[in-house]
Amino acid sequence: MPYLKIQTNLPLGKKAERTILKHASILVAEQLEKPESFVMVAVQPDTPMLFAGSDDPVAFLELKAVGLPARRTKDLSEALCQLIEGHLGIPRDRVYVKFIDVKGSMWGWKGDTF
Repeated sequence: MPYLKIQTNLPLGKKAERTILKHASILVAEQLEKPESFVMVAVQPDTPMLFAGSDDPVAFLELKAVGLPARRTKDLSEALCQLIEGHLGIPRDRVYVKFIDVKGSMWGWKGDTF
């Protein structure tokens, strides 16, 4: 049930998209100790974005999950920033990460909720 959305102003080729999607999926599963079969990841490249008055490479990430523990957000932020820096070359000070803890009753799947 974890969902990670990565938005960036960088254009990405299909191979780069697939690579970051796969690595992000594995990272989220490991960090949240969830089966990767429940993890969903999306990337939105080439999104018009401006940060600190500059259109230099930038990324905005949203991680939503049922029962996302607040005590893990610092470690998650570190791991996600490393992922973005390593795969996209975007410095950590140009990455925002938003964490959203969702109640199980507010997350649907297979016609039911968690």
